Amino acid sequence: MPPGTDRIDRSGSHAVLIGVSTYQDPGFPSVPAAGNSLQGVHRMLVGDELGGWPDDQVIAIPDPVDCRRVMSDLRRHAQNTSGVLLLYFVGHGTVTTNGDLVLAVSDTIANEPDVTGLEYSKIRSVLRDSPAQVKAVVLDCCYSGRAIDVLAGDQQHLADITDVRGTYTLTAADRTAHAGQADTYTAFTGELLDLIGAGVVGGPPVLTFAELYPHLRHRLIARNLPHPNQRGTDTADKCPVAKNAASNTLTAGPTAPPTLLRALDHATHVAPPAQRRRPGERPEAPLPRRGIHRRTMILGTLAVGVVGAAAGASVMFWPESDKFTNQPASVVAFSPDGRTLASVEATSSALRLWDVATGDTINVLSDQDSLSSVAFSPDGKILATGGFHDVRLRDARTGVTTVKLNTPQTESDFSSVTFSIDGKTLATGGDEGGVQLWRVATGRTITTLNRQERSVRSVAFSPDGKTLAGSDWVYIDGKVVGCWLWDVATGRTTVTLIKEPTYSVAFSPDGKSLATGGDGGVRLWDVATGHSITTFIGGITYSVVFSPDGRSLATGGEGGVRLWDVATGRTTHTVTNNVTDSVAFSPDGKVLARGTAFHGVDGPDAGIWLWKLQ
Repeated sequence: MPPGTDRIDRSGSHAVLIGVSTYQDPGFPSVPAAGNSLQGVHRMLVGDELGGWPDDQVIAIPDPVDCRRVMSDLRRHAQNTSGVLLLYFVGHGTVTTNGDLVLAVSDTIANEPDVTGLEYSKIRSVLRDSPAQVKAVVLDCCYSGRAIDVLAGDQQHLADITDVRGTYTLTAADRTAHAGQADTYTAFTGELLDLIGAGVVGGPPVLTFAELYPHLRHRLIARNLPHPNQRGTDTADKCPVAKNAASNTLTAGPTAPPTLLRALDHATHVAPPAQRRRPGERPEAPLPRRGIHRRTMILGTLAVGVVGAAAGASVMFWPESDKFTNQPASVVAFSPDGRTLASVEATSSALRLWDVATGDTINVLSDQDSLSSVAFSPDGKILATGGFHDVRLRDARTGVTTVKLNTPQTESDFSSVTFSIDGKTLATGGDEGGVQLWRVATGRTITTLNRQERSVRSVAFSPDGKTLAGSDWVYIDGKVVGCWLWDVATGRTTVTLIKEPTYSVAFSPDGKSLATGGDGGVRLWDVATGHSITTFIGGITYSVVFSPDGRSLATGGEGGVRLWDVATGRTTHTVTNNVTDSVAFSPDGKVLARGTAFHGVDGPDAGIWLWKLQ
């Protein structure tokens, strides 16, 4: 694939698409959406506008019977492939008594899946023996996360990943996938097709699995659906999937020299709200922002204006500028001295460190799979990052990894990391195994809280370090979502505050109150009693943070960015109505950072914004 073009070489490649919508055994309910998904993937692949596959190189197998024949056909196509071998399956997945993944075909017997279904261990052998340079597997079924175990190898599976070079695996769910309505696609495939059809604004001409995955993951999580898993060896994740439908929709103008930048005479008031949409509906084009002249939007590296009646000047990092990233930012965090801003780029999961004073990039690192959380130690010397399978301690100045924590061999995505106030303990939360506490000096586990719960995706220490708050938002296997408090010394749950999807938790500086943000908006809780103090109005909220003096609360979510008076529970300022993923106060409380990924505002709104507050 020539750099900078959308030409994709499909020579020597084959795509095998298997979709099972009807089953003979009543133990497997029909999945009409699987048939629609199979057809949708086929149309996308062979369409010249996106996939560009020759029709005769895409083999669709609807409602197959006889697992032996299916395996034989798959082996034949695999042996005849020298380029890319793509395997897509949608339908029921199940596991054997040994915990091995089986893909169910139409005549699979529920009680005998190992002899009547497609055992994934055998599919692995087919992949291993294929001369294809790249093997890509996309599984949309229950228990599909087990495929990663089989390919990657762990204590339960003896497969050695070095035997399957050049393999990329994308799976819909660890346990329960969502089938979707009869006249639609399955939830996973529907989001994937919608993403490919819309494209990635600011992305390369050709989208690879590496570019698609963080967007797909964010879309599914935003809908309270099981988030996907991925695993790749070598550079298999760079395998081209489709042309970028949005590659020509955003054109950045030239960058103005810093000497030409000055305050705008006309203030930048509250941005108009992003249009709301139903879950799964493709985002509309971003609405124009009031109060900024078009010339300023194109030329400005930094634009200065007033936010609200009393918020003072705003400083905006424009993604069109060469000086700042044009990639959506899903996480932002200030260093304790306020001089550095850490961000996670949603498209690449790269860690980027910024010099706040100049806006220059200090370093960019792409050394951690699906990076999703960052936290500075209180002394500012260490930066902790959490990602897929992995937690790392880094030099806060450079971002370079100094310690890789010995995380368990699970499919956990460490989506939250936080330090205790003394910096001696690190807490991590993820989608497997509850909350882990680590001794920072040694990098060893101290204890694990909440073992009986499957996932805790947001964690925060109380200022005195005696209490830990955690929350979750994804319904899987009937597990309860919500927010909990634990006694750090005993590891016991002291109170369950709420049982609804909760995305973010934050203690007040005095430790007496806890703020939670979730599907029901923002709530303030009395930590001592576990009783609700105030319910704020604000809609779905993804991020909450107290100002250093504890008098204000900043929130970011579907309703944009708002500042609240903690004492009265009233909104003091609406900074923007555009959807926001992450907010952070600078240590002195004078600057508010906003990170936004996509959520229907992919255009000039995606990226990082800073507001100076008065």
